[in-house]
Amino acid sequence: MKLRVLIAEFPQDPYLNIAIDEALLIKGRGSILRIWRNDKSVILGILSSIRDEVNLDFIRSAGIVMVRRISGGGTVFHDMGNINYTIIVDKKDDKDQLTGIDYLYGKLLKGTINAIKILSNSSEIAVYNDSDITFKGYKVSGNAGYIYGNRYMLHGTLLISTDLNLMHKALIIPPKNVKRNVNMIKYKVNNLSALLNKEINYKDVIYAFTKSFSELLESEIYEDEINNEEIELAYNLSRNKYMREDFINKRL
Repeated sequence: MKLRVLIAEFPQDPYLNIAIDEALLIKGRGSILRIWRNDKSVILGILSSIRDEVNLDFIRSAGIVMVRRISGGGTVFHDMGNINYTIIVDKKDDKDQLTGIDYLYGKLLKGTINAIKILSNSSEIAVYNDSDITFKGYKVSGNAGYIYGNRYMLHGTLLISTDLNLMHKALIIPPKNVKRNVNMIKYKVNNLSALLNKEINYKDVIYAFTKSFSELLESEIYEDEINNEEIELAYNLSRNKYMREDFINKRL
């Protein structure tokens, strides 16, 4: 099995960036790892409530784009200091016996954990609330999954040098609807570079995620580009779904 690696990002178009994940899920084949970034934007989970999780007046005044994704989980803030990854696996090609959420968070999330271990050269990493990854007691990565037939997608964030001040202005932290059984560490966030007191560059992150997921999936890697069929679908999804006000505002 081979792992197709896409260093594909359109940071000035968060709608398209989010749509690409769904396009790769539908049209892509085999295992795909994508590393990408968005410029300043707020990304809602499919069930996220805008009034509970977003400071709407602020993001409008600041010109921050709001996009809703297809996966669950809470609302997150993206900027160029936050690096995103997407891993998509065709489950029928994977011999692991785990299925469903157990596969997403019991196996695929290990790739993210190990990537952070490579970057930090440390084992001070823990998982809370099934999908929140912490380092030295601070959340540095939030993750969410989606299943499309035999295709499994896990995507998430890694805070490297994001503008935490802007994040706290854009989001309501914690949300107004926070559940009592949620470990509150998910709202105590920090940048990995600050916790390590060193600069982490984009190439470091690409290397760590590529190495980690290729080892997890026991796959050889090859770099590729998004093909015409995939990008065409992504543009269509962006225009006809992700940019639509009724989709973005489906849960006010």
